[in-house]
Amino acid sequence: MPRNGKEGILFSFIMSAIMIYVMAALNYGVRTGDVGAAAWSYAVFNFPLAYVVGMICDLGICTPSSRKLAGMFCKEEDRPVWRGIAIKFLMVVLMTVFMTVFGAIMAFGFTGAAVVGFFAMFPYNFTIALPIQMLIVAPLAGKIVHMIGDAASWNESEAPVAASVSAARA
Repeated sequence: MPRNGKEGILFSFIMSAIMIYVMAALNYGVRTGDVGAAAWSYAVFNFPLAYVVGMICDLGICTPSSRKLAGMFCKEEDRPVWRGIAIKFLMVVLMTVFMTVFGAIMAFGFTGAAVVGFFAMFPYNFTIALPIQMLIVAPLAGKIVHMIGDAASWNESEAPVAASVSAARA
């Protein structure tokens, strides 16, 4: 889990990038029956728009909503790890809904086929996105963010930094 606000935002950017790319390729592969190079090329081609939409959904809707919902289900005395798992789970549910709507519109346009496509793809998207996000992408993004945060000294308090600067001058 991110340890501060800077890590939280970076975590969202990294995690969303990976999930959007992988899920776009897998969805294309399911629709066409080929999860080969064409699916991964399709994901690259559609990544910029999907990423912008995904980040708006993530930072503007899903993150605040999942935290609020987790607050309704989690008690103050609950361990922080359980609150984190609840937030991640709710994020997967909400992001899957929004990104499946986006994917259905991209694949079928604003037609009745998009509605059918949403209901056809949502169960698949959720059952694939949940384990990928919880078991692979979130831990990987967390490690990357912690490495960057540690290298950038985002988690050091101001007092030790000031003390080390004073000691270096003496």
